[in-house]
Amino acid sequence: MDTLRIIAENKIEAAQAEGVFDDLEGRGKPIRLETGHPAGDEHFMANHILRTNRFLPIWLEDRKQLQQEIVACLDQIQHGGFITDEKREAIRQLNGRISGYNLRVPVDSLRLVSISIPE
Repeated sequence: MDTLRIIAENKIEAAQAEGVFDDLEGRGKPIRLETGHPAGDEHFMANHILRTNRFLPIWLEDRKQLQQEIVACLDQIQHGGFITDEKREAIRQLNGRISGYNLRVPVDSLRLVSISIPE
């Protein structure tokens, strides 16, 4: 093993002396080491590809939208006065979407809480 290591180090040193590594992308910047995905290795590569191409996983896009709708719904409940049957149905539908999101989210700590329907 030591022989292979010495050969590899010599080749790297020779390449550095020739300037082979001088024009590499990201030269002089810190290396971003990525750890595995909290949901497991099977999701790591897919999320890595999405992240490097500046896309969000679908569940994360859903989370952002649901959080906005939850805030709007809670504001309406607190300041909207009387809750009509239409509003109750809208809350039930939102809770259904929250349940669907919670089934897709890879980590339990990122689950969203359903909205309780006032009587």
